[in-house]
Amino acid sequence: MRCRLSNSISGFVIRDPELGGNSVPSHGSRVTSHGTRGFTLIEVMVSVGILGVIMVLIWSSTSQSLRAKDRIEARDMMYHEGQVALKKIADDLAVAFLTKSSATTASATTGSTEAATPAAEGSSARSEFRTFFVGEDRGELDSLKFTSLSHLRLVRGAKESDQCRISYEVVPHEEETGRYNIVRRQQPWLAADEEVGGRGFNLAEKILRFDVQYYDPRKNDWGREWDTNKVDWKDKLPMAVRVTIVYPDPDDENVEVPLTTVVVPAMWRSPIRF
Repeated sequence: MRCRLSNSISGFVIRDPELGGNSVPSHGSRVTSHGTRGFTLIEVMVSVGILGVIMVLIWSSTSQSLRAKDRIEARDMMYHEGQVALKKIADDLAVAFLTKSSATTASATTGSTEAATPAAEGSSARSEFRTFFVGEDRGELDSLKFTSLSHLRLVRGAKESDQCRISYEVVPHEEETGRYNIVRRQQPWLAADEEVGGRGFNLAEKILRFDVQYYDPRKNDWGREWDTNKVDWKDKLPMAVRVTIVYPDPDDENVEVPLTTVVVPAMWRSPIRF
């Protein structure tokens, strides 16, 4: 076999005339004996750069998806909390009640001396407990307290009934300025005063406004307050109560999201007489 040697930059190359002049690289060439070629530094850098661009695109898409997920969850939580709060307020208002002594009514109607004694007894018995419905207009942060039949006795043998005193008031949020919480309090018995103490719990958090309006069938209009201690509303419940809770939009705090419900108390026509 006749062979011819020629110089190459990377080493010696053996040319075999019998193989058509094809060159066979020596061990000093950058092409391996298996016929595979390695990567240069520039090729590695380009590959790493392309991989980095792909990772950035993947992270951008993933982060957008996560932010969208957080916004959707925040909006769902807002609607869920608002609906639960309005449902609880509606359940309490639906069974609000007032009482009125029939003995006092008879005394006021007849004006007789004989009816004075039962009236006194009736007023004395009535002084042991008091029913009321008081809604105060406090601008955008109203308050409400009333007697209701919505109490549930949870402990067997407890000296409680369905009668209770309930209040709703708005307090500032502990962490965020300009945000408020609706606090509900309940006492499972009636008393001679209208104060509703006890431990309160947050029914709705981080709201902007709490607005309550009362429908007066005599005026055929909505009002912003109601007080059974005053002559205009003595022993009368509103025909309907409209409750509105306003939340900030999770996507834009400058946008408001109002949630509203209207409740008709079952005993609005007349108080319970005894």
